[in-house]
Amino acid sequence: MDFYQVMVLIAVIAFVVLVVYAVVTLRQVGRTAESLEYLATITAENMAKTQSTFDLLDNVSSLLDSTFYKLLRLGVDTVHRYRSANKGK
Repeated sequence: MDFYQVMVLIAVIAFVVLVVYAVVTLRQVGRTAESLEYLATITAENMAKTQSTFDLLDNVSSLLDSTFYKLLRLGVDTVHRYRSANKGK
């Protein structure tokens, strides 16, 4: 075998190795994509199941927030009236 035949043989072997690794990599990418799709589906289902809980927490939070500010305003008004009533004495 002369030099060029050895170089062609090395190039063919390198190309075959490259193709084998490319096929293995593409199969792994396909499996990973399937796993991610499954994970996204499960996550979407779980979020749909817990949506009512998040709505309840939002409603309770809004109610507490609203009640807190109403009570705070009532307390400020009461203190203001008390001070106004005592100021005149």
